[in-house]
Amino acid sequence: MKWRVTSSIGGGKSYTAAAREEYAGIAQVLDDAASQLSGQATAWSAAALQLGNYRASGICQLTGSGASGLAAGSDAADFGIGIDHESLPYHALIEGCDNAAVQCQTLSQGLSAMASLLVRAHSLYSQAEHATRGAMNSLMEGSGTILPWQTAAGFLALATGGAIASSVGERRFNPLGALSSTAWAQEGALRAASNHVNVRAMGVSGLGAGVDRAAGILSMGTSRLVDFAQGNLLRVERVEATRPVVGESHSVAQSLANLQRLAAQRRDAAGASANGNGSNLDYGTIAIQKYRNADGTLSWLVTIPGTDGKPDSAFGWPHNLEVMSADAGQRMRGDSARMVAEAMKQAGIGSTDQVALIGHSQGGIVAAAIASDMKDSYRIEHVVTAGSPVANHPVPHSTWMTSIEMEDELVAALDGAANPSDEHWLTIRGRALPEPSGTSPAINADESCLPGAAPAFVNPFSSAPVEGAAERKESTHHLRYHQAAYRNASDLGSPAVQWHERHFQDIVSGKLEETSYWQGRMASGPPTAPGERIGARTPMR
Repeated sequence: MKWRVTSSIGGGKSYTAAAREEYAGIAQVLDDAASQLSGQATAWSAAALQLGNYRASGICQLTGSGASGLAAGSDAADFGIGIDHESLPYHALIEGCDNAAVQCQTLSQGLSAMASLLVRAHSLYSQAEHATRGAMNSLMEGSGTILPWQTAAGFLALATGGAIASSVGERRFNPLGALSSTAWAQEGALRAASNHVNVRAMGVSGLGAGVDRAAGILSMGTSRLVDFAQGNLLRVERVEATRPVVGESHSVAQSLANLQRLAAQRRDAAGASANGNGSNLDYGTIAIQKYRNADGTLSWLVTIPGTDGKPDSAFGWPHNLEVMSADAGQRMRGDSARMVAEAMKQAGIGSTDQVALIGHSQGGIVAAAIASDMKDSYRIEHVVTAGSPVANHPVPHSTWMTSIEMEDELVAALDGAANPSDEHWLTIRGRALPEPSGTSPAINADESCLPGAAPAFVNPFSSAPVEGAAERKESTHHLRYHQAAYRNASDLGSPAVQWHERHFQDIVSGKLEETSYWQGRMASGPPTAPGERIGARTPMR
């Protein structure tokens, strides 16, 4: 089974009311023309059926010169005149009607698809969709706060149904269908859960305080456990790659590809090292690239993969809570945020140099935290996140945000909120669907042949293929799904996407001078040598 991703676009470049109305009018004209053509197709099909009925009933056309001179109402047999009967060319007429019906229906579908693409490319109804999503989140939050057990039971039943449907469809157990069936309720459910955490810690004032506040409360306990397990001394050092991994990039798509390659080094480190093909880039490794602009100034691109789960890594699972906190100091005390900030300092990024950051999952959360909390230290111009819950981060308006999310990945919904929708914050939301497939020829028991059906035509602009996807349904949190979502949004020709793409390209338009790799590990006890650690974080109060 192949998978494709279709994208919707929210935020980014906005239109005047007049321009939006004009685009909507064009889309309506296309839809109306599609409806008329669909009606014509129905009429032609009805004509073909009627002709078939005529042929079956034996209705013929009277011809022959002997009958041409008879008076009206006369019976030719009374005059002994022979009459020739000739059947109408029913086969040709029916075939012509069927062909006309197919042509009209094809044109109708094409115009309807064009109207849909126009609506998606220009985000004509994104405001209404954003409002609807917010209303659904509020409804789910209210239900889960007032009736927690009943809501949890309903959510569990919905998830179970999705898992069963997915397993039946694939004819093997696959629980990931639970994510698809609950995608619409995930953010609201997280908000409801956060209300219970906040009320326990803050009293009634905790109602509506948000997921970020709950994350900060929970991280007060988890951070101590993490410090006990892996220590609180962070060592950040530059490492050399044994082979090229992150190449030169001058676009968001190229940077996403580099991000995936760097993340793959973490996943495949053990097997690659055993085969002698390792790159020496495992653990919490990030890449920092220095670009020299034509005017002599410097620009930087920081590539930050997500959680690696290694026991002494600064990018472990529990570190997510701290960098999602509502408190700026708590966010920057998170080990992953400290690690990236220290690497940026050691790499030599200046306070006036343009900086772009791109991150997946926890890497995107860290990028948003740095943009929010280090705006006085660095000139963070653009942040690209993929599958990262960053809606609650107070990113300054001067920083452009391009967020890519999948509808059923769950991770991006952990912030319990939709991203802000304005000119500088663009959100691309992808939805993964199986690609239509044909059927193979078959031989029946009586040795008759059943011809196969060709796969349905897929409009190349309606969706983008997921390269390297598994045959069965898998978690769409994998970066390849975000890459497909961005590719489809770009193929649509969306002005909002193009606007953000140009802004990102302007930052990395110079000549690449250097790519450095930085690794962060946690340790207990004193450092072994000066410069190998940045010390312990301030204890939480």
